[in-house]
Parts: sequence; C-alpha cells; structure tokens
Amino acid sequence: MDNNLITDKLKSYYSEDLVLVVFIFLIGAVATIINPRFLSVRNLMNILQQISVLGIIASGVGMLLVAGEIDISVGSQVSLIGVIVAMIVQNLYGLPGGNPPVEALTPFIPVIAILAAVLIGVLCGLTNGLIVTNTNAPSFIITLGFRAVYKGIALLITGGASFMMFGKFQTFGRGRLFNYIPFSVLFFLGAIALVYVILKYTRYGRFLYAIGGNEEAAFVSGIKVKLVTLRAFVVVGLLNALAAIILVSRVGSALANIGDAFALDALAAIIVGGVSLYGGKGSAASVFLGVVLIGLLSNALVIMNVNPFIRNIAIGAVTIIAVVSREY
Repeated sequence: MDNNLITDKLKSYYSEDLVLVVFIFLIGAVATIINPRFLSVRNLMNILQQISVLGIIASGVGMLLVAGEIDISVGSQVSLIGVIVAMIVQNLYGLPGGNPPVEALTPFIPVIAILAAVLIGVLCGLTNGLIVTNTNAPSFIITLGFRAVYKGIALLITGGASFMMFGKFQTFGRGRLFNYIPFSVLFFLGAIALVYVILKYTRYGRFLYAIGGNEEAAFVSGIKVKLVTLRAFVVVGLLNALAAIILVSRVGSALANIGDAFALDALAAIIVGGVSLYGGKGSAASVFLGVVLIGLLSNALVIMNVNPFIRNIAIGAVTIIAVVSREY
C-alpha cells in the first residue's frame, strides 16, 4: 500500500511538472510569433539572468515549505545583507575622487564582503529558526515580524542612503563565463542543484518531507524535528546571502528596500511550481519550473509591450489559477 502511495505521488509530481513545461512552451511560442526576438539566445540568457536572484531565494524557501514552514522575511534579509555588503565594499574601495581605497585590503575586499554576507545570512536563519522551533507560533507570523525587524535595521544603519559598488566585486553579478553565460545564472543553477540533491538523495531531505507530511508522526519515528527545521532556516539564510551578493553586484548599488519584492515573488513562483503550502510536497524541479514560468511570462509581456500594471495582474492571475487548480 505504501509503495502504491509513493508511486501515485511521483506520478502527480511528474504530471504537474509536465503541465508547467507545456505552459512554458506555449508562452514562448506565442511571444515568438509576436516578436521573433524573444527566442534569441541573447534574450533567453537575459531572462535567466533576470530570474537568477529570484530563483536562488525561491530554492531555499521551497525547501523550507517542504518541511511545512515558511519564511516571509527573505526579502528583508536580502536587503539587510545587501546594504551591509555594499557599505563594506564602498568604504574599503573608497569613493571616486574621495577617500582612497585601503590598498592592503584591496585584494581581499570581495572575500571580506562575502564572509560578512554569509555571517549575516546564517545569523538571520538561526534567529528565525530558533524562535520558530522553540515556540508554538506559526512561522508565517514570526518571520512576518522579522521582515519588519530586518528592514528596520537596514534603514537604521543606512539612514535611507544608497551605497555604490566598485571594483572587482561587480564581477559576481555582471561577469560572464567565456563572455557568454552570466555567473549569476550559474549560481542560480547551482542553488537549484543543491536543493535537488538534498531533497532527492539525502536522508535529511527525506526528514523534511516526513516533517512536512506529518510532524507528529515524524517526531514519534525518531526524527529530530527541531534540529532538522532549524537547519532548513539556516540554508535559507545562506541562499539569501548568495542572492544579496549577486543582486547588489549586478545592480551596482544598494538601498534598504532593494529586496522588498522578492518574498512575495518567490512565494508566487514556488506555488505556481506546485510546492504545497501545507508541507510534504514539492521538488527543486518544481521550483525551477515555477521561477522560469514567472520569468518567461514577465519577459514575454515586456517583449509584447504590455502595460507594466497588466503584467502584475497577469502574474497574480497565474498564481491564483495555479493554487485553485491544485485544490480542485
């Protein structure tokens, strides 16, 4: 009986992924008919580059959702990490025409900035995870509160000012492998691959599915629910750090609100991809397809010169349709 249930679930995953692939091809076909430039290699690479930050964030949140938890603070985490990274880079490199760079530290500036980003990401993940796992409060409420906390800290330390990026640090977001494949795309695919391996091939991944499916049963079976969940929050924090590094490097500056939109966008992509809000269901492939579908739809509407407000309506409508269709 158990084997049959597992087989049915796998069939369900594959069928949902197939539907997403069909939708992606349909959007691509319609956009190409209207504007042949849509299918150009350059445009497709631009799409992947545009969704890379969103995809990295979504991969972490998707893994957390498999365990039945959610993190609404990811956008504010990205903002906080981003402004701190930008402040470090700007202060160590020095402003053009202003303070000279710290020569002794110049070769190590990217390393210092990355280590700071990782540290903050881990601290954010630990903080969220410890409070969620040691209280009876829903993770949605806890992380919603931290969304405001992290945003407030970012505003406090920056005073609302923007910070510019200089030097080789911009390579992370703007560099290309062989002048062809953006580094940000490689990081995105790497994050998806990491979550894919965790969920599909590790015991830890099986624990996440078990907790999301039935937390009480998972605990009775000997799974350390609190520890497993805490680690998932830490992974989310680490991926947010990677996303923040790429984002501020690509944009070239950072503000305290630079990551605000990513939490809801990531959640929309994950839901469209088929990851359950209730836990126990989803995959890295589903997250990837959901992110690609949202990115493709957005780009197609731009290529077709559709009003930006209508683009928001379209993406929202797709999210609603995806949820309703799975519930019924």
